[in-house]
Amino acid sequence: MPDAQERAGAAARGMSIALWARYTPDAKAIISPTGNRTFAELNARCNQLVRALRARGLRAGDSVALVLANRPEFAEVVFACTRAGLRYTPINRYLSPQEIAYIVNDCAAHALIGDSRFAQQMVDTTGLCPDTTVRLAVGASIEGFEDYNAALGEQDGGDIDDPQLGARMLYTSGTTGRPKGVVRQPNYSTQLEAITSAPRYQAGSGQMNLCTGPYYHGGPLTFSLIMPLNQGVGIVIMEKWDAAEALRLIAKHRITHTHMVPTMFHRLLRLPANSREQADVSSMQY
Repeated sequence: MPDAQERAGAAARGMSIALWARYTPDAKAIISPTGNRTFAELNARCNQLVRALRARGLRAGDSVALVLANRPEFAEVVFACTRAGLRYTPINRYLSPQEIAYIVNDCAAHALIGDSRFAQQMVDTTGLCPDTTVRLAVGASIEGFEDYNAALGEQDGGDIDDPQLGARMLYTSGTTGRPKGVVRQPNYSTQLEAITSAPRYQAGSGQMNLCTGPYYHGGPLTFSLIMPLNQGVGIVIMEKWDAAEALRLIAKHRITHTHMVPTMFHRLLRLPANSREQADVSSMQY
């Protein structure tokens, strides 16, 4: 396994996934209803996406917006941008096309990656975003979008030779007006310490994190995608919250870590007593 210095160096260049692809290539990185990824597969897809975006004119410092359900491609976009010096902005899929377009335009997105489940929203949004010229459709076709898998399939999956740490730009809820973008600059000094020394995660130990909330929110994005995968621990993705399903997944995949909000605990407590008592949550650590 890599030592702390090697892990810190990889994280500083946005290449933590590449590091784990080298040390634990066949370990489970993502398990989800829409597909699974090993660390080697996830890393290759990230490299392919970087090259696909570059082939379409994106350069370090440019912005990428994504409107995706919880699925493996969400992680691919995040970690591709992280190693390509790009700034990514996840957008709430429940917003109207006008609200989505405001964020796309405000973050100056050169590329929009959309989920075919929200095809009409994406079509209606693009007409309001004339400067967003690169459009990739995940899942199935969207009018006016290129196919995501086809775009990646044209590219080599080997590690890029010029990684540069990217950034993320999340938006506030907008309760006092328009949402406001908050840029996290590509300076992860405090996060590097957590990535390299936190005892809560141990790659190769069989630990798994269960994602219970939407990745367009900062909490699930950080605690159930960025942190575990950066530390070589896989994730199990729920597309939407369901208390009984969460208990089933915890037992099936021997989940050790998760992130929940009070409402989720309330719904767990509302399950029939026999369902709660029979649930095997003995694997849980955090």
